[in-house]
Amino acid sequence: MNALPREVLKWLQSLDLSISVKNPKWDFSNGYLVAEILSWYHPKEIKMHSYNNGTSIQSKILNWDLLETFFKNKNYTIDGDVIEGTIHCKSAAAEVLVEQLYTTLTNRPTYRLTPRTHTFNDLSYQSKLPLHARATASTAIKNNLANTELETGPDTNHLCNKTQQIISLHLQHKQHQRIQDPDRFGIKPTLGELRPKARIIPGKDCAAKSQTSTAGRKSRPVSANKVPENVQFVEVKVKQLGRDPPSDNIAQLEQKLNNNMYGTYQPTVSLGESKEFTAVAQHSR
Repeated sequence: MNALPREVLKWLQSLDLSISVKNPKWDFSNGYLVAEILSWYHPKEIKMHSYNNGTSIQSKILNWDLLETFFKNKNYTIDGDVIEGTIHCKSAAAEVLVEQLYTTLTNRPTYRLTPRTHTFNDLSYQSKLPLHARATASTAIKNNLANTELETGPDTNHLCNKTQQIISLHLQHKQHQRIQDPDRFGIKPTLGELRPKARIIPGKDCAAKSQTSTAGRKSRPVSANKVPENVQFVEVKVKQLGRDPPSDNIAQLEQKLNNNMYGTYQPTVSLGESKEFTAVAQHSR
């Protein structure tokens, strides 16, 4: 009862219900008290003899089928996951249901410092326990998957998806534990975490940051690019590969190759000249 707001508690006490609300998780699970609350506002449409105040899963399903039909006819905004959580006695599901009924029937908002979520699990309870006492993966499945869900599940795939969601949430909680207490799990900090962080000076704009980043690179003045007077340059001609030599040099290249192959040097020495011929003498090395 402490989980309900004060105005909601006063509202429940003013209805003079046949069963006093002590534990909302168990008292509202079968839907009998919900029907009794609605009968105060709609006495002609809600007949209490149609509802069974039993604890079996069959009684719960029959009562809630009638209530869901009534909610649809009246366009009441009662979430389906809240109803399912209330049937299976999930943590904080019944409290959310009662608050939605209070807002729908009285047109008054509930005032809470932190809004409620529709994730009905024991994660908030597990976070309050010491690390050595928190639930394992199998215990998390047992605590968050009720036996009534196994009986009323539509198919096996639906139950497998629920189990996978519980395991994924447990792994996320486990990862948070490793970050919270790394010494317990023997986690060593990385080099990036050990590196000292650079100080960020407030009030500096992007232009100042760019100036500090290029401070070590000084540009040379234009006058420094002039060539000194005592430096001499020699032109070097390089033949490019893949190009054919000129036609006038082919004969000279053939003669040079022949001389290198036979090991002879044939200079031409003019001995005498006439109008008809020129004499040539050959000398060997």
